[in-house]
Amino acid sequence: MFFPLAGLAEAPPASGLLAPNGLPISEPDRTILEKGELLVELTEVTDTGTKKAVAVGLIDALPEDVFLVLTDYNSFTSFMPYCKTVQVKESEDQKSSVYFALDFPWPIGDRHYVLNLTDSSDDVSGTTVYTSSWTYEKESGNIKDSHGSWEVRAYDGKRSFVRYTVFTDPGGSIPAWANNAATEIAIPKVFKGLRAQVQSKGGDEEKK
Repeated sequence: MFFPLAGLAEAPPASGLLAPNGLPISEPDRTILEKGELLVELTEVTDTGTKKAVAVGLIDALPEDVFLVLTDYNSFTSFMPYCKTVQVKESEDQKSSVYFALDFPWPIGDRHYVLNLTDSSDDVSGTTVYTSSWTYEKESGNIKDSHGSWEVRAYDGKRSFVRYTVFTDPGGSIPAWANNAATEIAIPKVFKGLRAQVQSKGGDEEKK
């Protein structure tokens, strides 16, 4: 828990803080989040049974610092689960084309593909919202589809509210239940790695 100089808890902004189901977060949601836990929802979006995942959580850092980590693609191999190779093919203004190779547990196995990413920051009702979104470059790898986004905004004076949306269809003969289970297992690992990397970068800045 963080406190302002006056010693009273600073109330998080009410607007824009949405639960995975798209509704404003409730007081029970806040209690869960402030314990360091995640809110996660998986929703079926195709007739194949493959599900989209949406997760929200808090990170003990300012939004701009979290976003710097999320857009430092070359460092993903050091903290993103299953990520073994990253190569930035093109990068101009706010758009990047990035090759990823990942090593998932059985039965998914190795997957490689190119994502086209767009990074932006926008003022939404007086709050800066940082967004990194991506789409799959068709026929660039051995998956059928992948798209999603990271959205980062202030929760209070020292914490960020982070929303992660991801849909990946590995294609092939992999059953939907296996892919959905892998997604559910990976999400806590993704947030754990992100939190550790943000903390590490914060420590590096303090040493300078």
